[in-house]
Amino acid sequence: MKIKAEGKILCFAKDIKQAREIQLRMKDKIARRNMIDYKSADLIAGCDVAYKGGRAKSAVTVYSKKQKKFVEDVTSDVPCEFPYVPGFLAFREAPALIASLEKLKSDPDIFIFDGQGLSHPFHMGLATHMGIVLDKPSVGCAKSRLYGIAEEPPLIKGSYTFIKEKTGELLGICFRSRKSVKPLWLSIGWGVDIPLVLETVSETMGKYKLPEIMRRADKLSKFEKATPKLKARRGATADSEAPTSSRAMVDK
Repeated sequence: MKIKAEGKILCFAKDIKQAREIQLRMKDKIARRNMIDYKSADLIAGCDVAYKGGRAKSAVTVYSKKQKKFVEDVTSDVPCEFPYVPGFLAFREAPALIASLEKLKSDPDIFIFDGQGLSHPFHMGLATHMGIVLDKPSVGCAKSRLYGIAEEPPLIKGSYTFIKEKTGELLGICFRSRKSVKPLWLSIGWGVDIPLVLETVSETMGKYKLPEIMRRADKLSKFEKATPKLKARRGATADSEAPTSSRAMVDK
């Protein structure tokens, strides 16, 4: 997937002051109307980032509506150079996401990000930020509230209430994806409206709280656990150190 240079430059900031200046420049580019014909669109991308030490591992998984299956997975492991600061998550995650997105052979029609969109103090959550960077419709899918007012939806699967500004402006929906579980906080990212936010997330909704596309992205982004080293006993051979079941496998 090709990302324009003018988009990528919006993902990097040396400090909070510069990050805020970039957000202010981007604010005029927010699009709340649908920029896509969802019925004819095919590819949905789910994006997530995990951290370990000073590293960030991003994952992007692509789902085909027409084929009803996942068609591409990519990951990237890069240095994490921006600190965690509430309200500026995009500058921490975007560099890692860009690294994975540029590996994509496909060109997704719409993106879901593990984070907020317009439901953000500056209306510039990760989903909105990345939608502008990519010039692609985007949706925010978060597990908890960051900003906005919403009533608790009924304890019924599929129920939802609107997330609003104090002025009444719509930001997203508080969506009960499973009966009697905490709701998801879905928000407009860029180039989508509320009905499209719900339709996009519901496309891969399975038996769990998170849509399958985001569960898959989450798993792909995890760092592999290091295999513990066994201490060799004095006089032991490689064969005698192996567990019984392992030796049996070798013997067969």
